[in-house]
Order: sequence, then structure tokens, then C-alpha cells
Amino acid sequence: MEDTQIIALYFQRQEAAIVETGNKYGPYLNTVAYRILRSPDDTEEIVNDTYMAAWNAMPPTRPDNLKHFLSRITRNLSLDRLDRRNAQKRRALFVELDECIPSRADDVEAIWESREIGRALNRFLGTLDPRTCAVFLARYYYACSIRELSENYGMPVRRVKYLLQKTRRALRLFLEKEGVAL
Repeated sequence: MEDTQIIALYFQRQEAAIVETGNKYGPYLNTVAYRILRSPDDTEEIVNDTYMAAWNAMPPTRPDNLKHFLSRITRNLSLDRLDRRNAQKRRALFVELDECIPSRADDVEAIWESREIGRALNRFLGTLDPRTCAVFLARYYYACSIRELSENYGMPVRRVKYLLQKTRRALRLFLEKEGVAL
């Protein structure tokens, strides 16, 4: 079923929307959640929570890209669960990015700055070659391990580490040029 048809089912408040979403995107959402949580039980629960969140969001929200809309919900729910389960495990993954992207307090200025950083990050990703961009996103968005990246992209572990280090350095320089306070 096409995404537009699935979204129409959500707007018509038909439960078939959830069934069709699961048929089309269930395995993908499971992969996204499992890569972050590494727990089949938590993964199943997060994917079900994703369907509920999508149900509650549509209407009024009409996503342009249903797959990305759902994956963002799944990723955010998974990271929230991971924070509750063990905040230090999540922190270990993103410690690599600390030198590039500053952490901020939860205030209005920080929220605005984080949005600006997000826009700058998107511009930076647009400057990367497709393979580097894919590896970077797989590591820092989908939380793939170095070993998974090595296997998926046919590169030695050492090359993956070097590529990520080089990309983080380039990101830091890009953000500095954009005027982001580090």
C-alpha cells in the first residue's frame, strides 16, 4: 500500500492504518529500535508505542515522508527508553561527538541553538560524499557499531574509525565557520 493511502487511513481513523503501517514498515522500525536498545522485548514495545504515537499525531500532522516520520518517532522513543534504562550507555555512543556538538542546558536559548545546530548539521551532511554521509548517519543516527559499519560498507574496522574521526573533525570546522559556539 502506498504511503498516501496509509496516511489517509490515519486521517479516517481506521485501525487498518496501524496494520498497514506494520506490514510496510514493521521490520524497518524493529531494526531501528533494536540497534539502539539491543533488547527484543523493549524493541517490540517501542514499535507498538510508535504506532500509537503515529495514531495520535495524524491528524493534524500530515508527514511528507512516512518512513522518516515513523523512524524519527521510533528513534526518539528508543533513546528515551535507553536514557531511563541506563543513561551512561547512551552517553558512551555520543561521547565521540562531544568535541563537535556542544551540549546545552534546557532553556529557550538552548532549544533555539539546538535547532540552529540541527540546520547546520544538515548543511554539513549535504557536503559529504554519499558513502561518508551514510556511514556517519549509520553510526550517529542509527547507532550502528563500528563492526556493523565495517561489515555493511565492506571496509576494515580501522578505515571506519578513521573515516568517522576525519568526518567529526570536518564537522567541528564546519560548525566553527557557521558560528556555532563549541
